[in-house]
Amino acid sequence: MATSYISEHSAEYYLVPALKTILLEQYNHIAPVFPWISRELSNISKHLHKDDQFHVLVMFPRRPKINEPGDCEVYVTINTELEDFNKAGKEKGVPVIAGCPIAVNIWDLSSCNTHAWINLGQANYNEYLNPISKLKKNGYLLEKEDILTLVRKSAIFNLESFEDFFRYAKETQPDRMYGSQYKPVYFLIKTR
Repeated sequence: MATSYISEHSAEYYLVPALKTILLEQYNHIAPVFPWISRELSNISKHLHKDDQFHVLVMFPRRPKINEPGDCEVYVTINTELEDFNKAGKEKGVPVIAGCPIAVNIWDLSSCNTHAWINLGQANYNEYLNPISKLKKNGYLLEKEDILTLVRKSAIFNLESFEDFFRYAKETQPDRMYGSQYKPVYFLIKTR
């Protein structure tokens, strides 16, 4: 059974700058956030950004998994929590993707510049464990232009409507002491 050598949070350190670089090709202001109601969605934040409009792209960091040392195939898991969150995103016009660095160990990761971007709305994931090569073969990986198109076609929000979406999507996740086990990064992409 494939297992990972890093956490989702470690994968996030590599994925966020890579995805932001893609978005900067078309947009000037991209803010990756992990929103708190009392911070990013607070009254002061709403006042500071009252005239702002933006697209939202949600990215779930995924850990690269391998079967055994020396195996070059990277696997990624897509579970029901991500599928449920994606359904909420689809209802509100928010694209939800997963990202996974293509690296087979920490040192490979340290210089990683190849990432798998998976459109959770595109495919039906019957398997929990998915080899990246199979996702690529079946056309489930997103290229740079695909990501930009998803954003371009997505809904436009202000902070109040984003808070509504944030609360709605959060309700799809299981109740646990510290919230959902899987924590997405929200990319706020300013339209003007």
